[in-house]
Amino acid sequence: MDHDENLLVQAEMLALLEGMPASLMEKHPIQFLMHLDQVRQKASQHKLIALHDLSCACESALQQAIQNGTGVMVADSYLGAMNEALKCGPLTPAMAEALMANVALRLGGQP
Repeated sequence: MDHDENLLVQAEMLALLEGMPASLMEKHPIQFLMHLDQVRQKASQHKLIALHDLSCACESALQQAIQNGTGVMVADSYLGAMNEALKCGPLTPAMAEALMANVALRLGGQP
């Protein structure tokens, strides 16, 4: 991707992430999950591996968190990580894997 295209993709993805605050998870969980799916699809389309992987991990983590009543906290943590990954731009698979390991450790899970 050239610089201008990268900026457009980042702006598009940032708009998607800003349109799904963590509080949406509590009020309208289905809508939040639909937005998350859209993020995953767009990230895949634009080859943003880390953002794609984070959105997948977020969905998995939310399945357990919803049952425990901690969905907003988990959503907030992953949204922060997704914003950070977006700022990095396109990453190589090895860089994406390192970012995912870092996120897993910060969230108290296993890479």
